[in-house]
Amino acid sequence: MEENDVKKNTAQKRTTQKRTVQRNTAQKNTAQKRTVQKNTAQKRTLQKNTTQKQPEPRKKKRKYSRTGCLLWAVKKLWKLDKWFVFFVFAAFLPEIARSLVTDYFPGRLINSISTGSTFGQLLAVCAVFIALSILLNLLQDFIISRQEGRTYYPTLACLAQMRARENYEMDYETTFRQDFKEISGYAWEDAFRGNCSMEYFWRDLSGGLYHVTAIAAYVSVLTILNPLLVAVIAAVSSVSYFTSRWRPAYYEKNKHNWEKEIRKRNYLNELSGDFSLAKDIKLYGLEGWLQRMMEGYQAFILAWDRRCSLRELWARLVYWLMDLVKNGAVYFVLIAFLLDGGINVGEFVFYFNMLLSLGGFFENIIADFAKLNTRAEKLAYYREFYDYPDKFNHSRGCALPSGPVSIELKDVWYRYDGAGTDTLKGINLRIEKGEKLALVGLNGAGKTTLVKLICGLLQPTKGEILVNGKNIEEYNIEDYYSLISAVFQEVRPIAFTVFEFVASADPDRPGAREDALRAMKASGIYEKVHSLPHGMNTHLMKGIYDDGVDFSGGEMQKLVLARAIYKDSSILILDEPTAALDPIAENNLYLQYQTLTQGKTSVYISHRFASTRFCDRIVLLEGGVIKETGSHEELMEKNGSYACMFGVQSKYYKAGAPI
Repeated sequence: MEENDVKKNTAQKRTTQKRTVQRNTAQKNTAQKRTVQKNTAQKRTLQKNTTQKQPEPRKKKRKYSRTGCLLWAVKKLWKLDKWFVFFVFAAFLPEIARSLVTDYFPGRLINSISTGSTFGQLLAVCAVFIALSILLNLLQDFIISRQEGRTYYPTLACLAQMRARENYEMDYETTFRQDFKEISGYAWEDAFRGNCSMEYFWRDLSGGLYHVTAIAAYVSVLTILNPLLVAVIAAVSSVSYFTSRWRPAYYEKNKHNWEKEIRKRNYLNELSGDFSLAKDIKLYGLEGWLQRMMEGYQAFILAWDRRCSLRELWARLVYWLMDLVKNGAVYFVLIAFLLDGGINVGEFVFYFNMLLSLGGFFENIIADFAKLNTRAEKLAYYREFYDYPDKFNHSRGCALPSGPVSIELKDVWYRYDGAGTDTLKGINLRIEKGEKLALVGLNGAGKTTLVKLICGLLQPTKGEILVNGKNIEEYNIEDYYSLISAVFQEVRPIAFTVFEFVASADPDRPGAREDALRAMKASGIYEKVHSLPHGMNTHLMKGIYDDGVDFSGGEMQKLVLARAIYKDSSILILDEPTAALDPIAENNLYLQYQTLTQGKTSVYISHRFASTRFCDRIVLLEGGVIKETGSHEELMEKNGSYACMFGVQSKYYKAGAPI
């Protein structure tokens, strides 16, 4: 009995526990479900609020008017070649006269025949027409020949000015700004598309002037016949303006969406022609990946081209419909006048030719305006390119100092355009006259950025840089560059002779060759240059000149160092000058460092901490701020970040160091 009671109690207990677990599980699931529903509702509410609060994309306001851009282009061409502009505006005058003579002759000849004129009289009418046509054709051909002979010079001169401005005249920092890249990209894309607006806008302008003048002349004659007919032709032809503008307007509105893909595709095309990347592409199997990227960009571009083509098709259909209406109106009115006796057969032919020509002029002038609108939008990129403001002083500045100079950075901050964080953060640093300063730190610490600021290539986001107590913005920036001899990490050859490359500062001054020779000996490149067939007169870069040679990376770095030594400026900047040198060449440079920097204020950047011993002071940058400063011995005694990095590097040069 007791055993049964125990079993019964145990079963009841298990049942109670099971129900409790089920109830708790149900409550837990219900709570979780409610939490999920609540979170989902909150998420939907947040998405709804975000969608509601998100502002509509604002249309970019046009910086210049279309008329202003056209006038700007005319003025620019006028400065380059006045006669070219004169012939552009003079070309349409004989063409208008020829059109009037051509429309008048058939009617005049028909009237002469219908009135019974003799053969001699008819021959005289034809002779006058032929003579006038020949004279007008000769005059027009003369003007066009003078015009065409000058066509390419102003365009090429303008594009050469653009290239010179971008590469040599603009602030170095400008070429890296996102907004300038966009402006420059659109301008150069138009320049090399084959229908350059700077080259062809004058054709549209000349055609527009011709058609405007022709319309004025023809309307003055045809209003006598029927002013309403002229108005109908003008109204019907005006529809062509909107059909002509439909596709270009759609293109301009949406180009920012798909021209980015064009730039990406063009970049991949450039990669395919860069043989220096061929080994990486082959070894890492990038061919398929690059091909898929190219196919994706091309498919996207083709889809947009199809949309534009579809709009152009509809525009052409509307155009032909309007042309049918226009010609029908001309036939209807003139036949009515002829049947009523208001005009004779000769006048019918004359007016018919004039009305058809007038309709063509209306269509052409509307097309000209559409083309000029598109040209003006393209010319705006050129104008923005030329008008892009410089930050540094390119006008008259204060006098340059002579000899060693002091450099001081006061609370200098710098952030690259488009970056989310500052590269340099509140740098305060003074470099005394003749001091040799070393900048060290990990990659991305801001060393090269700091050097570019000192060189006047970048302008601080905040703070100021003083050279001999004066802000570098007070100097004319081109004059200021004469104070600096620099060797940067990026080494690019130029197709000069070796002597011209080294003595590029002033190769024509007396004693230039002797100084270039001394500079090449000091940098360690003399023996290589002396072994060349033409010595210093040998050209750099194979494939450009028959005697061209290619230097190795280390040899090129020595040559760049020779150029800096030859310039002999007050400030010497060495940004990783030994990166491509072998250990022996690097050691030779260290041994000559005192001689090279004598009488100069120098800044030396290196990842090899052993080279910093030759400097008076060492500055360790970390995360865009100065972490430590002092001599090598002082920093080693502090046993901080510098000592740690130095120890990490030096242990691999010690005997028995673990690998």
